[in-house]
Amino acid sequence: MTSNFFAHTPPKGSAQWHGLKEHLTKVANLTETSANKLQAGKLGYYAGLWHDLGKYNPDFQEYLKQCALGNKHAKSVPHAIHGAKLAAKLSLAPLAFIIAGHHAGLPCVSKLKSRLADPQSEAADLAILDTAEKEGIILEPSSDITAILAEFQDKLSRELFIRLLFSCLLDADYLDTESHFDPQQSLQRTPVATVTDLWTKLEDSQTQMLADVVEKLPDLNPQQQEVNRVRSEVYQSCLEAAEQATGVFRLAVPTGGGKTRSGLAFALKHAEKHQLDRVIIAVPFTSIIEQTVGVYREIFGEAVVLEHHSATKSKVDDEDARAEQARARLATQNWNAPLIVTTTVQLFESLFHNKTSRCRKLHNIVNSVIVLDEVQTLPIRLLEPIVNVLQELVDRYHVTVVLCTATQPALEGDNPYLKGFSSVKDIIQPATATAHFRHLSRVKYEIPERNWSWADVVADAGDSQQGLAILNTRKDALELLKEFQSTVEPDGLFHLSTLLCGAHRRQVLAEVRSRLTNKLPCWLISTQVVEAGVDLDFPLVYRALGPLDRIVQAAGRCNREGKIIGKGRVVIFTPEDGNMPTGEYATAISQTANLIKQNPDFDNPGIFQTYFRALYQGVDTTDGKEVQACRKILNYPETAEKFQLIQDITHPVAIAYDAIAKKLLKNIERYGLKSADYQALQPYLVSLRDREFKQSADVRREISPGIWLWEGGYHDVMGISMGANAIVRDPADLIF
Repeated sequence: MTSNFFAHTPPKGSAQWHGLKEHLTKVANLTETSANKLQAGKLGYYAGLWHDLGKYNPDFQEYLKQCALGNKHAKSVPHAIHGAKLAAKLSLAPLAFIIAGHHAGLPCVSKLKSRLADPQSEAADLAILDTAEKEGIILEPSSDITAILAEFQDKLSRELFIRLLFSCLLDADYLDTESHFDPQQSLQRTPVATVTDLWTKLEDSQTQMLADVVEKLPDLNPQQQEVNRVRSEVYQSCLEAAEQATGVFRLAVPTGGGKTRSGLAFALKHAEKHQLDRVIIAVPFTSIIEQTVGVYREIFGEAVVLEHHSATKSKVDDEDARAEQARARLATQNWNAPLIVTTTVQLFESLFHNKTSRCRKLHNIVNSVIVLDEVQTLPIRLLEPIVNVLQELVDRYHVTVVLCTATQPALEGDNPYLKGFSSVKDIIQPATATAHFRHLSRVKYEIPERNWSWADVVADAGDSQQGLAILNTRKDALELLKEFQSTVEPDGLFHLSTLLCGAHRRQVLAEVRSRLTNKLPCWLISTQVVEAGVDLDFPLVYRALGPLDRIVQAAGRCNREGKIIGKGRVVIFTPEDGNMPTGEYATAISQTANLIKQNPDFDNPGIFQTYFRALYQGVDTTDGKEVQACRKILNYPETAEKFQLIQDITHPVAIAYDAIAKKLLKNIERYGLKSADYQALQPYLVSLRDREFKQSADVRREISPGIWLWEGGYHDVMGISMGANAIVRDPADLIF
């Protein structure tokens, strides 16, 4: 018997309606499959089966018919609340949350209770359930289903469980709806490789790389040979540690020690060993994400690596590239890929979000390896909720977390200032790691006794042909840049900060690398955007006094490859006229200044444990926004609002930087913003703080809703010109 109840109208050009019972059953099965990873398959099944019960409402069926007839004024009929009411009546509160929110997002308790208590829909509820029962929809599951919920007595555990179950339902609903409206697109979702495929490719690549290294050994100086020896030891340690059980791991590798490749080797071999589904690499900075993706794509090819962040560049416009882009765009929706490179903002703000588009992928974090690159960059004010969620993923959801950096924060154990991970396993044993840091010590630190003016920096540089200076603020970088302009030829002087759009920064880095390789004059004046992970190798580095981890990361841009016989020179100076960022950054500088007075050993990785513990003690709280309190009362919207890695309110403005940007902006102004335009626009955006944005009203123009074209000054070295309104602080170069 054919049912007369439908979930969706026919797709364009078709007469095939989407049967409601068919939709409910398929979504139930898909949700159950995903929820099995949470040990909650039956809960997932009923979430899927009941999520659209409200569509049995005759008013909703009439609405669909009007839509099919082309009536653009047809009034939608809310349908999510009816299944939520059934779940609540059966004491299945998690299902009430996720069913009620499967379109609008996870609600808070008070709003959900208000909707569930609405007496006006009682008659409709009864009629809908009666119809659903006649259609064969199970409305009374077995009593043992509630036993699943007994596992989640801890409030924070329950909050994350509901969020992950929500993700299972969302993805199932989207996938089945997509298979109805666009079956061809649905077929594109099959991943092109498995974790095992990637591990095999990496093994082959490593064998070839080692052969190349052996061939070049006679031409390398002793320091370069030592670099290669340490890299080989690090890689081997990663392979051995990958055999261990899932958990939280620490990979402490000195700059230049091959962390990117070795960390991936651990993750892939570990994933294959424990039958994990994917590896997720989370990177904090725009300046290194493309570099990381480039390394991986050299090994695996273009199509295998899923790059998910707002600044992803469009590929060449040919048939193969378009097919790859379409597949990648689909995979970013639910992270159904074996290797994902994303950002810490994308990863963590999704884990604490309530909106459907951000939560859909979360169930695919289960059963994975998460590599947190440059983990020391995580904001201290949010460490408590971050560590709590990661520990829960490890304890319940078969996840391994890798804390990856040369400057390891103190995230293990309990102390009065941070409840850390219950256990952290060292991939490289502390004694071996200390030896690696000693062996790869390639710089000599100098700390002048007095404060320096900008002129002092230039005077100390003297006739040096190549050097890097890193400042704490954009304003300081511009001041030192002006000072260097009197002594350095224009074609050898460069500047990097968030005053430059992404495309401009990429161009600067490419030119700097070329000049360094070809031994041409090259001075780079920068903010912290080059500090962590950027492949630059200068003989001389100046670093304004800053957080200890930033100083050591900056030193990693000096004599990186060990090409200098002896040691490179790193000068830590206190600017006479420098500006100071506020908040955590200022606290970190203060702690560093105190530590420097004790004549620390910068080549001992143990120094960072002392430093970070003192830093946690010096800040007000590691849950500055009380995110955990919101999570405990299941206030999902407020949790999302409070958990923001980037605190400052910023407004992007578009720079007509090159011919591609000019054409793109012209088309947006003429035809409006199309779906692909926003991503293509990312490399040409500069973010202005709220005050800067308001003060620049006369030099920006809105060419499409929310898209502002910058018509003020943009310098080919200094970037966007704010004139007298130039702000002191430099916003974190995080992306989402």
